[in-house]
Amino acid sequence: MRKHIYRVMRIKLDEDLPPSYLEGLPLSEDEPLRFVWEKTTKQSQHNLQMKTRVIADLKANRRLYKHVPNDDFKKATLESTFDQAYGTLRQKYRMQQDSSVAQSQKLREEKKAMRARRNARKRLVCYSVL
Repeated sequence: MRKHIYRVMRIKLDEDLPPSYLEGLPLSEDEPLRFVWEKTTKQSQHNLQMKTRVIADLKANRRLYKHVPNDDFKKATLESTFDQAYGTLRQKYRMQQDSSVAQSQKLREEKKAMRARRNARKRLVCYSVL
């Protein structure tokens, strides 16, 4: 889903996200997709329209994703996947705009990785004892 959102936004995966779009300005169908990053899809009518546009484009370009099962293209599945991807992109935008947010996110990820390694070692010890 994130890959497709980047495709519709017409930016590469390694590029920074574009600036936040101004709520209320019209955006034609031939222009690249833009979001109001400060708001969710429930808070912004513009973001809700962009969500609809992404899902419609994804269904229209279904052939690009041959290995994705047909069940994953149901409306409910696509909407929940979009919401998750949009939340991740909003977090990336915040990190891109504010270095303190980026640093706290990096610390959180490091703690999570340490915890995962510790739990993996514990599991290894438990299974070797049996």
